[in-house]
Amino acid sequence: MPVFAFPLALIGLLAVPALIAIYVLRSRARRQRVSSLLLWLDERQMWEGGQRIYRLQTPLLFFLELLIILLIVTAAAGPMMRAGEGGRPLVIVLDDSFSMLAGNDESARNRAVRAIDNELRSGRYDPVRFVLAGETPQVLGEATGKAEHAIDWLKDWKCAAPMSKLEEAIAFAFELSRSRTRVLAVTDHAPQQELTNSRLQWWAFGSSQQNVAFVNATRTSRDDVDRVLIEIANLSSQPGSTTLTIESNSPSDAAKPQLTPGTQNWPQSISLGANETRRLVLTFKAGAPPLHARLRDDALNVDNKIVLMPEANKMVRIDLRLNDAAVRAIVEKSLQSSQIVTITPDKPELLITDVAEAATEGTEAWTLKLIPEKDAASFLGPFIIDRAHPMSEGLSLGGVVWGGGKSAQFPGSPIITAGNIPLLTDIERAGKHELRMRLRPDLSTLQETPSWPILMWNLINWRAGAAPGLQQANVRLGSGAALKVETEVESVKVTDPAGITKQFPVRDKAVTIIADKIGIYEVTTNQGKYSFAANALQREESDLTRAASGRWGNWAKAADLQWEYRNMAWLLLLLAMMTLAVHAWLVAHR
Repeated sequence: MPVFAFPLALIGLLAVPALIAIYVLRSRARRQRVSSLLLWLDERQMWEGGQRIYRLQTPLLFFLELLIILLIVTAAAGPMMRAGEGGRPLVIVLDDSFSMLAGNDESARNRAVRAIDNELRSGRYDPVRFVLAGETPQVLGEATGKAEHAIDWLKDWKCAAPMSKLEEAIAFAFELSRSRTRVLAVTDHAPQQELTNSRLQWWAFGSSQQNVAFVNATRTSRDDVDRVLIEIANLSSQPGSTTLTIESNSPSDAAKPQLTPGTQNWPQSISLGANETRRLVLTFKAGAPPLHARLRDDALNVDNKIVLMPEANKMVRIDLRLNDAAVRAIVEKSLQSSQIVTITPDKPELLITDVAEAATEGTEAWTLKLIPEKDAASFLGPFIIDRAHPMSEGLSLGGVVWGGGKSAQFPGSPIITAGNIPLLTDIERAGKHELRMRLRPDLSTLQETPSWPILMWNLINWRAGAAPGLQQANVRLGSGAALKVETEVESVKVTDPAGITKQFPVRDKAVTIIADKIGIYEVTTNQGKYSFAANALQREESDLTRAASGRWGNWAKAADLQWEYRNMAWLLLLLAMMTLAVHAWLVAHR
């Protein structure tokens, strides 16, 4: 059945009684005697109108005029007819962040599944597509026909992403859909702005709750001691408490975690004020087994447990070939502060030399060449630093005097320059880096400032990161764990916390494994096995205070009919014009 976009226009049907009145009311004539009819040109009676009522005359012209009025008035009312006989296409955007699991059995996810099931069983939608809104939007699946086929796709809606970029997923859904498609966003919070797109509805199934969660956790090794930093937050405007339990599965009491100041009494009761974040530091023997920390169950259990693997300290073998005693002294002093350096000429990974033509062919060693040019000057700045380069991390050269050569011609890509004078450059050859630094200690204060050990640490850390093995043993959920391999291999085997094994391709001796599940991952290569852990440490998702329930948007607005209906006024106006043409022809030939 048609619907009308402008039903008020139907008031024009009042013209029908007026038309009938014209044909009902006739002229009142008087009888008049005349001597002859020869002088009368037309003796026909005038029926065009009058005051006397006669029996309704229904000639063909009356019906044509009545039809024209009906067609024009109906066209003005904007008749809308359904476009096609199939169901309405629907794209459902699913919030895939772990905050949707808050509430356990009555979580926002479970409530959303029931609501989607009820909506799809109406049979009004076909086909139905699902889009997961995580860190990046992705299509979950498409179903046609029975609603049960669409609901089956929701079994793969795990809500394991560390965040939900819902706006990007909605834009992606509109790009996937046709012009008649409706989009339904399902989440646990209200929209941040008023919905202006008539094809979009927003359903929220969350509820504001108190939650205590792990929001940060790191593990480092130094001086044969592992240190663990844990932050626990009460994400609520009300005070709260929880119970912290630490397990390391270590057979030795000396290797069991101890709070600083030391204690081994677990579990520990922790009271937190409103919106308070508590920081805890634990120490235990280096190389201990994985550490498991757990909080008491609450509204959201995903962020109540963490696993911290021991970080592997990658030792960097460094060969020093420095003829200048002063330069050697400042280099050795900066290297002593690092715990991951071994100074040895045996298979070095990094060569630091003041010999301009030091040979490194046939080795995997990177090179730092310190070049003391005779024609040198002291530079006070301004220094230009390439912040995208690993050597510049945390570096500030304010107040530094740097002595080096004055020529603007210097090989390599500049990392640090004084105006147009390169002071530190980088040359990459087949994966190896050759760094060249202009340095005259007698004209510089660089070696006496914190910038010097920062430069040395950045170099060592950069070289260690390029060595085979995992770059990090503990990552956040949704982050990537980078792995370097020694030889060229096509793929590595990864077993996730659910026990599912997949092959990941290796390119340029490197592979990045995205941690999309919480727990421990096992990576198997031709050199051995590696393990890393992923934890849900996302304060924004653990904060349930902004969660809400409700529905926003309206698919039934009259202005929205254009997406599912087609305006038929043009057809009615065409019929009216044709009828009017027939009426004019009859009048002309009457």
